[in-house]
Amino acid sequence: MKLNIFLSLMLLFSFKTISQTKSTVIIVDGVCMMCENRIEKQAIHKKGIKLADWNLENRTLKLVYNEKHISVDEIHKFIASIGHDTKKEIASDEAYSLLDPCCKYRDLQVVRDHGLDRKPINSPNKKE
Repeated sequence: MKLNIFLSLMLLFSFKTISQTKSTVIIVDGVCMMCENRIEKQAIHKKGIKLADWNLENRTLKLVYNEKHISVDEIHKFIASIGHDTKKEIASDEAYSLLDPCCKYRDLQVVRDHGLDRKPINSPNKKE
């Protein structure tokens, strides 16, 4: 009997935890593997983010997060705070300046040097 109660409580708890876990995809600018490592590692260390996988080709960041600890808007702000623009948030000039020279995704020449043919996601910030 005690085992049944224990298992029931465990099952109930696991459903509650699962219901707080969400997934989303956001657009994050970057140009290289160093950007990928920075974005993913910083995101994983942020409380509430469980999984982060950034794709260089399409600039998408797939996330699994706990909505009880962090919101999508907070994630956008956090990513911008480490120097990477998102569709909703623009990194400050100070945060962007801390990126390595090869990671300056707003500089079209740096983008071309990486063999990419694209513009920054937030055009007003681009440097030509």
